[in-house]
Amino acid sequence: MKRFLSVLLALAILLIPAVALADYDYDAIQTPNMIVVDGDDPSVVFFERNADQKIFPASTTKIMTTLIALEDGNLDDEFMVGEEVLGTTIKFSKYSSLMGIQPGEMLTLRELVYGLMLVSGNDAGEAIAKHVAGSVDAFVGLMNQKAQALGMTRTHFTNPHGVQNDDHYTTARDMAKLMAYALKNETFCTIAATRTYTVPANNIRPTELVLLNTDRLLNAVAGDPVQTVYPYAIGGKTGDTDAAGKCLVAAAEKDGARVIVALFGDKADLYGGDTVMTNLARFLNAAGIFEYVFDNGYRKVTAAELGLQRTFTTGVVNADTADLVDGQLTMTALIDSLSIRALPDRIDGIRANAGSVTASVVLTTDAQAPITAGQSMGTVEYSIGGDVICTAPLTADFAVDKVLEVSAVQPDETAAVTSSPDSTPLIDKGRKDWHASDTLTLTFILLVVLLIALIVTFVISERKRRYERKRRARAKKRRQY
Repeated sequence: MKRFLSVLLALAILLIPAVALADYDYDAIQTPNMIVVDGDDPSVVFFERNADQKIFPASTTKIMTTLIALEDGNLDDEFMVGEEVLGTTIKFSKYSSLMGIQPGEMLTLRELVYGLMLVSGNDAGEAIAKHVAGSVDAFVGLMNQKAQALGMTRTHFTNPHGVQNDDHYTTARDMAKLMAYALKNETFCTIAATRTYTVPANNIRPTELVLLNTDRLLNAVAGDPVQTVYPYAIGGKTGDTDAAGKCLVAAAEKDGARVIVALFGDKADLYGGDTVMTNLARFLNAAGIFEYVFDNGYRKVTAAELGLQRTFTTGVVNADTADLVDGQLTMTALIDSLSIRALPDRIDGIRANAGSVTASVVLTTDAQAPITAGQSMGTVEYSIGGDVICTAPLTADFAVDKVLEVSAVQPDETAAVTSSPDSTPLIDKGRKDWHASDTLTLTFILLVVLLIALIVTFVISERKRRYERKRRARAKKRRQY
């Protein structure tokens, strides 16, 4: 009955309209150690509770392990894992969180990192440590060096996975700092946001491994009595040991603003012995906190309020000129629903400098016919003083057919993308226009090659004539005798 009532309570919380989150009550959260910070600047703290108290990080340790692997290793390295996957200082048991690999398997570092982050594989952690640093102890040394460099002054690691050790500790504040740093690494963000990853069969294992992310903010789990998925979640790491309790370090992003929540120490006695709610509370609490902070800790400004430029043009190679407008393809930036959400001071600065916003087009598709209406052409980066404040997708306004003969006008580099008399910068990788200097250079090279060919032909011919004269002379002498 107690569990049933707990589940009903959780369902009731989730059914409260989103507007009610404005009255979010941190005191209702029973988690003993927690902190909520801005994802870009963790010194901006929205809420904290015992954030500097020593706690055990459990598997949230693997955020640091992943970072060391990304910074000091090569994800494409393929190698054979050894006995370390069974555990070095502590042998793994059936109760350990494992990727499920065996000694002798050929795996890439990339596959191991996914196994580390998604299913929290302790075996993957040991294999990563040995490959990257030569030994687990050497790898732990790298972890502690990195912690000090990041200002994690109350943190000390003894292993790469978080298996309980009294000398393996941290604080909620330090782990928020670590997550903020991790979010600057695009590869880390990609891995942390992955819901499912498949490791193919190999020389030892005849079947593939399907890895499901344990972060319930990203993945719903069949059988859970409540919905835990949060649409703006971008990744995190769970942790769970008897000493550490249920732990979570997670991040979410909305309209460009990022928030990090670090929650440590949820245990069953806080939830009346209900183990189901003990496990799910961290995800429910994180989702509520994210939504509250996005609505109350930040301000928002829309593209319409800033008057952001939306129309751009570009020349098109091999185009049927009848399809173009004044010889150009027009493109539209999709900014109707675009908003910028940031800390109040930043939004105030953007509003005050709205007239200084510049737009730069980044073409990710060659401006070459044929082009279909609505085709993605790239993105537009909106900046103030070189600082990108937002980006928007860019699409073609109409279709452009290809001409059979190469008679279309080559887009001029200085006018390839325009929108106003001031013109708009175009970042177009890989295209180079032909200039007169290039023609002169090519002509000179051809003349040199021709001259060399003539000299070689003359030398060969002269040698043949000399040989023929000597041959005739010898033949004449033989006839005289």
